[in-house]
Amino acid sequence: MEELKISFSGKRLERLAKLKKYLSHKVELPVLGQSFKDEDLWIKIVMQFCVMGGARMIESLMNDSSKYSEFKNEIGLSKLLSFKKSKRIGHIANVLKTFKATRFHPQEAEKINALFSNSKVIRDRRIVLLDGLSYKQPFNKIRDELIRRNPYFKLKSASDFMIKVGLSRDVIALDTRILGVLNDHFGQKLKPNKVQANKKVYELIEEAFRKACKKIRIPLARLDRILFKYSEKRAIAFILEDLK
Repeated sequence: MEELKISFSGKRLERLAKLKKYLSHKVELPVLGQSFKDEDLWIKIVMQFCVMGGARMIESLMNDSSKYSEFKNEIGLSKLLSFKKSKRIGHIANVLKTFKATRFHPQEAEKINALFSNSKVIRDRRIVLLDGLSYKQPFNKIRDELIRRNPYFKLKSASDFMIKVGLSRDVIALDTRILGVLNDHFGQKLKPNKVQANKKVYELIEEAFRKACKKIRIPLARLDRILFKYSEKRAIAFILEDLK
């Protein structure tokens, strides 16, 4: 990837401020430092695997509250712990396929199943992934440690997870949708797979967003939620291109 230069100033900063004005009040952020029951935390971990092939399938499932509740029961921690190791992966794959939670159910089932052999994630039948981590720690220290403990996490998934469990509001999950907004409305030509695989580039973009958010007085994580939630609904395109 060519050397990337990105900043938000002038018209670009005004555009971000415009998104804040019209959409900031429509998204909520998790409480920092909150605690979770193991079952709830486990589902948040599983969801990171479900979105690795794109978020549309799991979002569709979540929109059906009854079906989603059934899915959570079938993929829940206590349910999976009840299986013998040899039977667990088949159950996971079947659940992901049956509920259409991800396009890549065999691959993601293998990864989810592998967590049961990772003592940095699950130990003595409980989730230990967050042990010793606090929202008061530097965001990069938290993210690096999460990736070290769970190597299936990458910069994007670790950042998204941090936001959703209240570990940080100073990160952004640079997924296809958010990078698409940069390409469509901020004059960039970014390829998601290259950004997500290049730590230097990822952090450069993230820092540009971080500086801009300080100027317009909005948490970086709130901008993340805005860009993710409303890019698919074309609200961002309407606000930036049509609304005068």
